[in-house]
Amino acid sequence: PSEEDPSEEDPSEEDPSEEDPSEEDPSEGVNEATNDVGGELAIKLDDKTKNNNEETNEVGSVVIENQKPEGGLMGYFAGMLISILTFAFFVARDVGNLAGSRVATGYYSKSEKSEKADLYEEAEQLWADGAYIESIDLLRNYIEKYPGEYHARQRIAEIYENDLASYRAAALEYESILTMELPPKRWGWAAIHLCNLYSGKLGETEKALDLLRRVADECADTTPGQKARDRLAKIDAM
Repeated sequence: PSEEDPSEEDPSEEDPSEEDPSEEDPSEGVNEATNDVGGELAIKLDDKTKNNNEETNEVGSVVIENQKPEGGLMGYFAGMLISILTFAFFVARDVGNLAGSRVATGYYSKSEKSEKADLYEEAEQLWADGAYIESIDLLRNYIEKYPGEYHARQRIAEIYENDLASYRAAALEYESILTMELPPKRWGWAAIHLCNLYSGKLGETEKALDLLRRVADECADTTPGQKARDRLAKIDAM
């Protein structure tokens, strides 16, 4: 019989050292399970962290929203207070300026009246001392400073007529008075005085009659007008 070659192997026999690739290592399943659990835990932790962050953000936004109106309200009141104080400052300044202006105006007005009275009294004192010409000169200075003063002109006419017996000068003063804008009654009395000078001391009867007729017409509703009509009636009756 033929001898078998021991080097030849049966191809049907398998090497026990070779492993079936289809078989899985049990440690790999454990690792995968561990990884899955870790991943789920990590995801859950991330979700919790996100939720916590979202809650923190929500709480922070609520706090900020609650703080914003309070801060805005404080700013509004602060601005209003500043506006009120500024307005009060300007009002106080304007009132102070107005009060100061009125005080100054009153002071100057009082000073002017005092100076006016003092000047007239000085002229009267000169007249009382017998200084008639000096009194007239001071009265003329008074008229230059206060041109609308009727009494100063009348006083000059009286001094000329009564103290200096200068009837023509007195008549000229009365004529200047009649050129002023005066109330009818005052104008009529000045005209009556001038009529007396014309008809008496100056002997100018025609001038006196013409002026009497003018007084009777222009001052009809006054006492001088009535007096002028009465005198004209007496003259006509003669």
